[in-house]
Amino acid sequence: MTNEQLVWPSERIDLDAATRWVASACGDGAGVPEVLQVKRWGVTARFGCVVLKASFTPMFPQVTPIHALLERIVPEGGPRLIASEMVDGQLWTLFENLEGSTAEELGTAEALAATARELARVQAAVAKLDLTGLPALEVRRVPSLLLEDDLSDLPAESIQWLNDAQPSLQEDADALAEIPPSLDHPDMNGGNAIIRDDGRVVLIDWEEATVGCPLFSLDRLLSDAHELNAVGDVLNAYLEAFGEVEPEQVHRAMRLVPLKLAHEFRAYARALDLQNPHTRLTTLLLELVKRRLATDPLDVWLSDLFEG
Repeated sequence: MTNEQLVWPSERIDLDAATRWVASACGDGAGVPEVLQVKRWGVTARFGCVVLKASFTPMFPQVTPIHALLERIVPEGGPRLIASEMVDGQLWTLFENLEGSTAEELGTAEALAATARELARVQAAVAKLDLTGLPALEVRRVPSLLLEDDLSDLPAESIQWLNDAQPSLQEDADALAEIPPSLDHPDMNGGNAIIRDDGRVVLIDWEEATVGCPLFSLDRLLSDAHELNAVGDVLNAYLEAFGEVEPEQVHRAMRLVPLKLAHEFRAYARALDLQNPHTRLTTLLLELVKRRLATDPLDVWLSDLFEG
């Protein structure tokens, strides 16, 4: 639920207090903010050379340890985290502002391929680090995640299908468990990749990442590539940079990832006190799993189902 007017949400967060906090963290004046995004969960605003994210509902407290990991990669795996603090029950984080165009703004297959290479580089490097203490999802749990939830809002036939599909889905999960866990970025799309003037790609919005199967992060990115008829080129760029991953493992991940996303969306809805636990979206994601089990998983995307 994005607020298209992009006005500061004064009823939720005092602008003067936020401005003082930014100035204190930067050691300089903060100036007038440019509001970039307002959602039910919080606000994102640019204060000169820094970006503030203030979460009214702090659902991603792992932001500090995740960025500590990303800073250990050379070159760094994300934007520099300047400050992070709980303020009156809200999580405020401050990042460096990165100049450049997003891969989405550039709108080319080459920009998405560069994004895929950077994603693979970061994930391969992170997989070698100590990930203890970060929120994690063991890939073998993914097939049954939804069945552990209250699914009384879903059609009975959808629940029955998911029960019947468990053996095939579990086979995929067991095979993916052979891949070393890394950071799974659940919103890795062209809008979250900034192409700098020197050509380097910097991936942003790592706050929602958890430790899990790295191939799950490809779903949104390959969906963007699908719109440009470039799925093969973008996937090859990722596989070449990551190494030791076969296309069949990507197929397995694409069959499972809608189940993980459905579980996350429903959890987010409840955390935000929404009565609707994303019933229609969950049903569509189950349909996506069903179709990906029946055909080439790289031939069907959630965007196709929304249009259908």
